[in-house]
Amino acid sequence: MQESMRVISGGNTGNAARLWHTPLRTRAAVRPALRQGAALAVGLAGGWAVLYGALLPFGPGLALGLGEDCFAASAAGAALGLLLHGFGALSLQSICLLCGLGAIVAGRWLWPGRFLPAAAAGGAALACSAFCLSLGAEGGGVELLLFCGADALLAGAIGFGLRRFPPEKPGAGTLLPAMACAAALGSLALGPLVLGVAACAAAEYLLCCQGKGRAALALCAATGAALCAVDPELAPAAAGLSCATGAAALLAPGRRVEALAAYAGGCVTGALCVQPPGNAFSALLSAGAGLGVVCFLPRQWLTPAGPEEPPGETPQEERPRLSVAATRLEAVAESLSSLAETVNEVYDAFPRRCENFRWVIDNTHDTLCANCGRRESCWKQEYAATLEGMEALRPVLEQQGHLEPNDLPGQLSRCIHPAALCATAARSFALYRSRKEAHVHAEALRTALTEQYSAVADALGVLSEQLGRPGTPEPYKSGRVASFFTSLGAPPLECSVTLDDLGRTRAAVTLPRTRFSPAELAALAREVSGLCRRAFEPPQVLSCKGMTTLLFSEKPALRAVFGAAGVAARGTISGDAVQQFCSPAAAQMILCDGMGTGRPAAVDGNLAAELTARLLKAGFTAELAARLVNVALALKSDEESGATLDLISVDLYTGTARLFKAGAAPGFLVHGGRARAVGDVSLPMGILGGVNGQSRMVHLAAGDYAVLVSDGLLVDGPGWVTQQLELSAAAGDAPEKIARTLVETARARAEKAGRPDDITAAVLRLEPC
Repeated sequence: MQESMRVISGGNTGNAARLWHTPLRTRAAVRPALRQGAALAVGLAGGWAVLYGALLPFGPGLALGLGEDCFAASAAGAALGLLLHGFGALSLQSICLLCGLGAIVAGRWLWPGRFLPAAAAGGAALACSAFCLSLGAEGGGVELLLFCGADALLAGAIGFGLRRFPPEKPGAGTLLPAMACAAALGSLALGPLVLGVAACAAAEYLLCCQGKGRAALALCAATGAALCAVDPELAPAAAGLSCATGAAALLAPGRRVEALAAYAGGCVTGALCVQPPGNAFSALLSAGAGLGVVCFLPRQWLTPAGPEEPPGETPQEERPRLSVAATRLEAVAESLSSLAETVNEVYDAFPRRCENFRWVIDNTHDTLCANCGRRESCWKQEYAATLEGMEALRPVLEQQGHLEPNDLPGQLSRCIHPAALCATAARSFALYRSRKEAHVHAEALRTALTEQYSAVADALGVLSEQLGRPGTPEPYKSGRVASFFTSLGAPPLECSVTLDDLGRTRAAVTLPRTRFSPAELAALAREVSGLCRRAFEPPQVLSCKGMTTLLFSEKPALRAVFGAAGVAARGTISGDAVQQFCSPAAAQMILCDGMGTGRPAAVDGNLAAELTARLLKAGFTAELAARLVNVALALKSDEESGATLDLISVDLYTGTARLFKAGAAPGFLVHGGRARAVGDVSLPMGILGGVNGQSRMVHLAAGDYAVLVSDGLLVDGPGWVTQQLELSAAAGDAPEKIARTLVETARARAEKAGRPDDITAAVLRLEPC
């Protein structure tokens, strides 16, 4: 079952502004406003841009093609551009386009996510309004119909292109908004300075400085065509920009000074080749203004992003290696899973020996009666009576474990060897019981073995999936980090900086076996943060086989504050065990309650908590960890062992919390000042061959609490606990104080009720990082 709760983000704006990288929660809050603002600006440019002196297709096309969260802002910008274009004096074509824009917006609201209904509504409104207005026009009716028809066709093509190639992704979709902006600025001039030419020159030179030659050439072709469509007199300027971009992208990609020289030379050559020198002044002045603007931008904006890779090719050799490793891990996981299934199938298909009390009778007959002179009389003539008498020995043997002659029933009174019969039957029964116990033990071992194989196979499958999608490599940042460690005299064996699906940057540096102090790790985090332009936590250190790996993760949006308290039912030894720690991306809190009280329960509880914590730190999921701990408890000793598992894992970047319970008492969540109990009844671990647990997802925010308790704390039910938690949350109490308050109150209630038990409370509070 999944539950959703509203995410409340909080943070210190002053601290965030001092970081090189805005925290994820701020980015998530600002991004929608930035997207809509950009859509409004692009729509304004599209409404202003006029092609071939009469066509205005960009405004409706952008409203048709942009995303569901941006089309309304784009349509508003396009309408504003149309109104400003005539400075209040609207033409008939502008009125038709405004009608078409309104129909497009209405169509997208009525049929969200569908292109054809909105395109049909916009085209129909444009055509109908043009037809109606053409009836009253003086001599321009046919021309208005033709222009509006051309606008409708071009707008549909632009909208379809944006739907097919969204502008949010790098590629063809970004070229259409760029063409709209170039066309809008191409009609604006400040004396000899043409803003469209300056903007195109600045964008193309910026891409060349960043080493994105293919993107610069594509942008040059698209914006050059837009400039020519706006004003044919801008064709020489577009030709000059094309020559300049080609020279900079091919001769000096990623080098600022060389790219500037190549771009300027290509621009001069191209402009002078297509028109007289006197007429080239305006184009060269505009291009020079654009280059000058780029030269004043921050240096990091002009930093190359690494060598451009051809589309469809792997950026580095890292991905093939990771893909091979993921494939091999997946193969190992499938082999282990198949091994477990094969063992179970062979066991199920193997013929069972009939090992019930009839085996004791048969063994007694074969050992003693087969050589007796009265065999024919007892086992043929009196077979039914003899078998009934042997069956009557079962309760005696099960109760005493041995037989005396006076224990023989009347059916066996004719036996001529009563003492030998009693001894043989007792030995057969003892052998039968030992074989039965061995069979049960072997069954438990087989179940544990196959369960362990299956759990490890699932864990390897999860690891294989993670290795198969390591994130987007950032080779330039990887090179900078590697150079930094090399400058420290510790050349890394491997160094990779990747960007995951959620936009978080991670860095992994593998070095020869090295020890670092906490101060050194903090200093490394600051240096790597500067190189990658991200705010990193001190790295996690993993050491294995002569190598040390440093794992850098971005600072999360939240941090966890822990508190715990407990008291034993009798004495000082409690069967409850608590583990609280933070992994690089999540806060983990574990509470295990061993069955019973005292030292045996403490052994089970601490074993379960310690093993679960180690498995979670190694990357196992809660379900897989529970399965492996269940096997360990089942094989710990011949006596029955069991422990509950209560676990909560909170993603410190998003606030998503995952709760897993196996036999545990209900837990409590405090969100927005209101407390509620979560959790259902299930069996503890170590009782059955598998784990009967429940898992659910919730969403927490800064200021929320998560509380795990043992069943001894709920001696009077959960009602008073929720009231106490709401009071403590309203007062802003620390987790340690809340845990002590709950335990002391529960102990007083338990003493009053006369039902002592181990009592433990573990509390986690989320705070802004």
